[in-house]
Parts: sequence; C-alpha cells; structure tokens
Amino acid sequence: MELGLNGKVALVTGASRGIGKAVAQTLLGEGCAVAICSRGAAQLDATVAELSRKGRVVGVATDVTDESAVRTFVDTALKTFGRIDILVNNAGTHLRGTVESTTLDILERQLRDKVFGFFAMIQAVLPTMKRQRDGRIVNIVGQAARHPHPDRFPSGVTNAALMAMTKSVADAVARDNIRVNAVCPQYIESELLASLIEKEMRERGVERGAAAAGFTRSNPLGRTGKPEEVADLVAYLVSDCA
Repeated sequence: MELGLNGKVALVTGASRGIGKAVAQTLLGEGCAVAICSRGAAQLDATVAELSRKGRVVGVATDVTDESAVRTFVDTALKTFGRIDILVNNAGTHLRGTVESTTLDILERQLRDKVFGFFAMIQAVLPTMKRQRDGRIVNIVGQAARHPHPDRFPSGVTNAALMAMTKSVADAVARDNIRVNAVCPQYIESELLASLIEKEMRERGVERGAAAAGFTRSNPLGRTGKPEEVADLVAYLVSDCA
C-alpha cells in the first residue's frame, strides 16, 4: 500500500529508543523527514547518528513538560524542514502503584510527564498545522486507559485522561483538516518492559520465564508485541489511507 508520506515532516517525542525510535525509523522509510526528542542527550545523539543513515533527521534534547524546551524543539523542526505535518506523542514514564501506595507526588509526576507533555506538544504544533490546513497527531497512550489494573493506578488514571484529551482535540480540529488518534499498545518488547520483568523477578524471586509469563498471557496472541508493529499502525494512521 502506498501511504503517500514522502516529503512529509514528522515530530516524534521519546524517540531515542523503543516505540518512539521504531516510529521514527518507519516514517523515515516512508520518505518523511523526522525531528526527534528525548530527555537524555547522549542516547538521543546516538539515535540521530543511526537514523541519519536512513534519511533526514534532527534531534533536540527536550523535557516535554518544559514549555520553553518544547517551543525550542518545534521551532528547530520548523527552521530545519520548513513545515510540520505529523506529531507522534510518545514520551512519558510508566509508574506503578496501587490506590493505597500511590502518593500525590507519584500521581503528579505521571500526569505531568504524559498528560502535560502531550498537551504542550499539541499546543505547540497546532498553529502551524492550522495554517497549512493539514496535520496528523497520534498519541501513544497504552492499554491501561481501558484496563487500569489495580497495581497500575497512576498509569490508568493518566491514560484515561489522555484518551479524553485525544477525543476532545480530535473534535476541536477536525474541520481544520487535522486528524487526531490514539494508539493503545499492550505490552511491547522494550527496555521499559525488560525493567518491569526484572522487577517481578526480584520481588517474586522467580526465573525470567515465570516473571514474563504474566505479560505475555495478557495478550490474546500469547506473546508481547514488537515496536515495529506499533510503528506500522502509526504510519497508517498518519497517512491519507486512514
């Protein structure tokens, strides 16, 4: 299928590894120019060097909860590529806790990293997309939005808020020819999932296979997903084919 993304410009947050990096790679393969960001400058620089072999890439170390840093990232993309067609919001943490163990500080951090971060990025790109009368935004949210497990209270609350925000923004900008969607992956093979499995191993005193079983069983396919599978869906959603 020809997605028609050649020449488009995409911004991808949290793109130095995992799903964000896979999305950037896939969009580059479709002919997009890509601006990526993450908090860690060293990892980001390494990712930019790797992705630059596939196409036009610029990277800016950015904390998406910092409005000034977000503005710098968006302005850099505009100055480098001249337009912004696509935003993929992916940056954010995954904090676990129950309703009893979650503190206000933990909940605030989770909300700030994802809800505030996604919101800041959306606000920053909307003026350009409205001038162009064209834009596509995808929020990588997570299954906790629909199935908030008791031990994932912070992410459940946060992801539900992101789903509401996605729908509200989608309705608000549809007539500006800006399409907004959410993608809610189940467990995906990544450094984040690896850290969660290692935590299970430590806390339960079990082997890796036993610790990983709970994550694979939650997927009807009986396995964890791959970042590339999420990236393919994102590429479809930001194309006119969607």
